[in-house]
Amino acid sequence: MFHKILVAVDGSPNSHQAMTMATDLAQRYNASICLLHAFPHVSDLLGTPQYEHLLEARSAIGNQLLEATRKQLPASLVVEQQLLEGPAAPAILRVADEEGCDLIVLGSRGYGQLTGMLLGSVSNVVAQRAHCPVLIVHSKQ
Repeated sequence: MFHKILVAVDGSPNSHQAMTMATDLAQRYNASICLLHAFPHVSDLLGTPQYEHLLEARSAIGNQLLEATRKQLPASLVVEQQLLEGPAAPAILRVADEEGCDLIVLGSRGYGQLTGMLLGSVSNVVAQRAHCPVLIVHSKQ
């Protein structure tokens, strides 16, 4: 049923629950996992002395998060990692299309109904625009 599962991670409890669910599905369906972390743009600082330092720092943090997540996965799973700069929802949608993912798994931020409507959320945007099924996982907390 599933061959390639994209999992967006950000280090939150909801993200951890999403990874747990995606791991279970990948093992059940013998699917590979594409781990994705998108960090906020630093391009607003382009040309300033802080740009390179901030880009390096955010990239290092993102890589640490991806590596820590990868280490928690069974060695038998085929896993690829992607680190991107930019807004999370467009990054998730683009990678899912480019990589031919047939399921996206992400954690819910857990906003209340009013806050979610006013601010929107990554999971809401992805669920509305994805070309494949989207599984939104809530943390047990």
